[in-house]
Amino acid sequence: MMKRFLVKKISLILASVFFALFLFLTAKSSNYNSTTSQINRVTETYTHTLENIPIDIKYDSDEYFISGYSYEVEVYLTSTNRVKLDSEINPSTRNFQVVADLTNLGVGQTKVPLVIKDMPSEVTGQVSPATMEVTIGKKETKKFEVVPTIKDEQIAKGYELKSINSDIKEVEVTSDEATIDQIDHVVASFPDDYELSDDLEEDVILQAVSENGTILPSKIDPVSAKLSVELKRLSKTVPIVIELTGTIDSSLKDIRYELESSEALIFGSQEDLDNTTEIRVPVDISNVKKNTIRTIELLDDNVSVVPETMKLTLTVEKK
Repeated sequence: MMKRFLVKKISLILASVFFALFLFLTAKSSNYNSTTSQINRVTETYTHTLENIPIDIKYDSDEYFISGYSYEVEVYLTSTNRVKLDSEINPSTRNFQVVADLTNLGVGQTKVPLVIKDMPSEVTGQVSPATMEVTIGKKETKKFEVVPTIKDEQIAKGYELKSINSDIKEVEVTSDEATIDQIDHVVASFPDDYELSDDLEEDVILQAVSENGTILPSKIDPVSAKLSVELKRLSKTVPIVIELTGTIDSSLKDIRYELESSEALIFGSQEDLDNTTEIRVPVDISNVKKNTIRTIELLDDNVSVVPETMKLTLTVEKK
């Protein structure tokens, strides 16, 4: 009896120790997982890439003119604070700026670092590219004539330039001394992708160019002008030739014809106009037995014809 009691007591003790150890390990594991989760939350990193961020260039604009540089860069942002990161992503709440400092540099071509200023704590930024190449020159201002221009390939087929005018005849151009010496005139022109088939009047950006038409870096005042273009449609007058086809009816001796007009106006490219000497119209008289008025079409594969139709009077002569 005593032996059974001892065995039972030892079993209870072992069971208690086992459950105590189990509870300890469970609590330890739970605490570890909770701590790990907190650490993961604290150390989570957020990133975002911003494109087309303008560069704030510091230099003496009264003495120098700068050119040959990029206006915008990419900025790669990193933060563990989502709220602060979102604030820098949003242009309306953004604090930082990318700065290029040229204040202590003289005339010539140089490479300067791009530095991020006013970035809030807990947010870091990386600029791409990290440097900027720029040409610094002594500032000079001079007046130049504005020349209105349109390229031949911008005029639609079948048209020619009648007149072209700019509402501004002369402007002030500012650049560095070396560039000013290369400028021949200021051009007012439509963008290259324009094709004109009608008169057009539109504001265009002015550009300073060399004698061979190379665009040169400069600041122009005023920056734009109103460009007006009048076009003329290429045309000429040609005779209309009626070609009677088919077999005349056996009861008739002859069939004469009369047109409203013996000529038509044709439109097209200069080459097509030169190659077109007449408008030939075939008219079938096989079924004509009495005086008849027909409407004929004036067509040509290469040119447009005005008018497109015309009245043709057929007068018969009996045998």
